[in-house]
Amino acid sequence: MKLNASIELKSRLTHAAENGSVIAADILTEIKRNADVAEIIRGSYNFFSTKRKRSNMESYQRIRIMVTACNKDLANENFSDRNNPQAPWFPENRTDLEPSKFVRLFKNLPEYSDTDMAYFASAICIDSKVTVKLLEGVQDFFEAYNGENYGHTADSSESCLHNSCMRHESMARNAADFYVNFAGAKILVARDSGNNVLGRAVVWENVKSLSEDTPAAGLTMLDRVYFTHSFVAEMMKEHARNLGITFRKTCNDYSHTKEVTALNDDVDSEIRRGNPYYLRLAVEVPAHKWHKKGAPYMDTFFSVHLDRDGMELRNFDSVEAIATLRNTSGNATQTRSVCPNCGSLHNLTDNAFCPSCRQLLYQHTEFGDVMRSGVVEYGGRAYPSVLFKKKRPKPAMRLYLQVNKLYMA
Repeated sequence: MKLNASIELKSRLTHAAENGSVIAADILTEIKRNADVAEIIRGSYNFFSTKRKRSNMESYQRIRIMVTACNKDLANENFSDRNNPQAPWFPENRTDLEPSKFVRLFKNLPEYSDTDMAYFASAICIDSKVTVKLLEGVQDFFEAYNGENYGHTADSSESCLHNSCMRHESMARNAADFYVNFAGAKILVARDSGNNVLGRAVVWENVKSLSEDTPAAGLTMLDRVYFTHSFVAEMMKEHARNLGITFRKTCNDYSHTKEVTALNDDVDSEIRRGNPYYLRLAVEVPAHKWHKKGAPYMDTFFSVHLDRDGMELRNFDSVEAIATLRNTSGNATQTRSVCPNCGSLHNLTDNAFCPSCRQLLYQHTEFGDVMRSGVVEYGGRAYPSVLFKKKRPKPAMRLYLQVNKLYMA
């Protein structure tokens, strides 16, 4: 008797192999041998198919794939369904197999690592070819962040993609605006054949290391990966490696901001593929005028740093930090103010100006402090004219307006 596998099982194995599962590819090779089942499978198992086990979560379904098979001796004279061609498919004649047990039934396959086994068990949950692309437009970010575009299943009860705090439409809008028009980042997106988003991760370019023991510049980094299925995260990391990206986060969370692992060597430094590093990293912010408002919750580069050399996003806090990006409301949290007259930093007060500029620009009267300036309208709002030249904001005022957009939800 030949090995019998259902159409769905073959389809899942084919797509899992396309999506990088070595085990799925090896099993398909065994099935295609068209040999007697006894030469391929241990025991009396045959007539293999799949079975879905569902658990309803808040906004998606957790689906695990079990392999089912008939392990009855169909030729036994005492078998009650003997000679019935449908006997192998009756539920009472079938048994459920965990993916790992199914793999171990194959006599000619090697021992696989736990990592390969976990990848296989996750990959057969998606009956689709998965593609991973590096994108950079506002619409690309918005679609990748908007929860309406996510796949409806996951292989875990704690899908980090479905539980992302930035999945709501208004949050996705601000995230897309920020990443493209403020931070100049790109995004790695995984989709199935139905164009459903299965994974996303921000990609940073022009990253520099400020750590004294590992100084470097011109690096790239894959930020935290949000995914529905664990194998998708591994696909995305491998794609990032193939793109030549320098680092990925060692721990796929929001708390280990300085811990990274090298995906590739860096020829200009001592960074070597596979090695872990603990680095103080920074990304220069291009921050141009098209940024309208808001900021996302940031897992890694959560601190907005400002000095004479410009603005940076950093993975650590510092005294020059003007804002933190750890707010789930779609905007930043202000920690220091930028003076709109001189551009210096000062502690938060009820006045936008630093103490020196306040003393320079205000005059004390019997009715309180009065500004020694006229008024000019800009963007539908009234501002002191001293901050403008020919009705255009001076550099310090332009910086002030640019930074304040971060705090608008």
